[in-house]
Amino acid sequence: MTTSKEFMKRDDIRGLFPQQLNAQTAECIGQATCELLQNQGIPAPAIAVGHDCRHGNQEISRGFMTGFLKAGGKCEDLGLVSTEHVYYICGEHAQNFSAGAMVTASHNPREYNGIKMVHSGCVPFGQSDLAFIGKRTDELLSAQKPALDFGEYAKHMLKLSGLDALPDCDCVKFTAVVLAGNGMGAVAYGPIADLLEAKGLKSIILEGDPNGDFPQGVPNPLLPSFMSRLAEKVTEYHADLGIGFDGDADRAGFVDDTGKEIIPSQVHALISEAKLARTAIQHPVIMRNLCCSQLIADLFPLGGKAELIDTPVGHGRIKQLMRSDAFRNRTVFAGEHSGHYFYPEFNYVDSGVLTTLNMLSIVWQMKEQGVSLSGRLADWRKRYVWSGEINYELATAEETRAALVAIWKQTAAPGIQRLEAQNDPACGAQRVFPNEGPYDPQTAAAPDLKMLCNQGEQGWWFVLRPSGNEPKLRLNVEAWGDDAPNSCAQKTAELDAMIRACGAIRK
Repeated sequence: MTTSKEFMKRDDIRGLFPQQLNAQTAECIGQATCELLQNQGIPAPAIAVGHDCRHGNQEISRGFMTGFLKAGGKCEDLGLVSTEHVYYICGEHAQNFSAGAMVTASHNPREYNGIKMVHSGCVPFGQSDLAFIGKRTDELLSAQKPALDFGEYAKHMLKLSGLDALPDCDCVKFTAVVLAGNGMGAVAYGPIADLLEAKGLKSIILEGDPNGDFPQGVPNPLLPSFMSRLAEKVTEYHADLGIGFDGDADRAGFVDDTGKEIIPSQVHALISEAKLARTAIQHPVIMRNLCCSQLIADLFPLGGKAELIDTPVGHGRIKQLMRSDAFRNRTVFAGEHSGHYFYPEFNYVDSGVLTTLNMLSIVWQMKEQGVSLSGRLADWRKRYVWSGEINYELATAEETRAALVAIWKQTAAPGIQRLEAQNDPACGAQRVFPNEGPYDPQTAAAPDLKMLCNQGEQGWWFVLRPSGNEPKLRLNVEAWGDDAPNSCAQKTAELDAMIRACGAIRK
């Protein structure tokens, strides 16, 4: 545990960020500083707090003020200033401030941070002041109990996945490569990996140290460069499964034992099958958003074991639908094409870790049965071909709406169905339904345009939808059948030409 000896210096506070000085230690320092001033006869001390441009300064500044406020003081946040600005306000406005604090490490190397403090009138903090702060900070740090117990969390997630029931084993039966990308993947999955190792599952965690600079590039399972790095490592280590977490670890992407990417809809299908096989729910529901593969609809046809509900794009809408009275007690699993997967057993929210554990369980069982993951996916990969998401830029939001209407008019034809998000009074949330009426992206519940040509053994669909934040269009195309690769390429090329004719630039 960090102690004040690591950062309390002769005249001020200096330490490594974030190992020694961070929001947690800064909060304790702030509380101790307020208590010091109260002990010196100032019942409601006020402090002016500034910070310079070093990494972590805002985190430390906010932490310090949180602690100072907690102890009963008042804070004035000066923001980004020089140390002399703090001196100025504490000297020239001494009647308003009991003290000043400047978050800075002055001339120290960039990995350091610190806090300089003065009393009202710019009187420096003496050694007795700093000794009190150091002693009290240690007391506060030792009394702190983290709200999150990582060991408890790891055991909970393992239990939800069913992997806790695996017997202990002193040999390696299964190997997974985990690419954390210097995000939070290793923090979330690391304690779980330790528990799994005792059961014969070895996890090789790469790029595990969190680093906001992302030296290898942004961790994102939707980026081909990220998934290619993962694929290389799976083949290098001869692993059974590759796992790649995004920055905050609520999404995970996967590659099989040959290093080939498993697209999100295939992950959705594998987990849906596994969860439906063991559910006790009488009329279970599976949810997918309107960009997910026809594969899922073919696996769970109308009138089959599960009811398939199509949802709009957006995790908030899916979570609302899952929690509605109509589906709360029936939903088994839900997923998006972007790799967000939602679990009613995990408070109806998405989890990259629980998806990882479900995939590990599925692939482990396949291996035990002598079935390879790549072999299991071969037919799906041949029959259903996805374009991936293609992005286009336009000049204005009005141009994106005009392009959507133009594409609808050019693709509308007998035998082609338009699907759109509509408010469903029965559940108080949005669902996706067929619509034979006119299409107006400005008045629709959601502007996303989906056109579907389903001829049973073969067909295609596309979704063209606007970005929620900027004048962009995102295109997804899928074809299925015996000639799916050519059909998908042809339909994508046709739509690309139409969208470009509307003035869009492909990115």
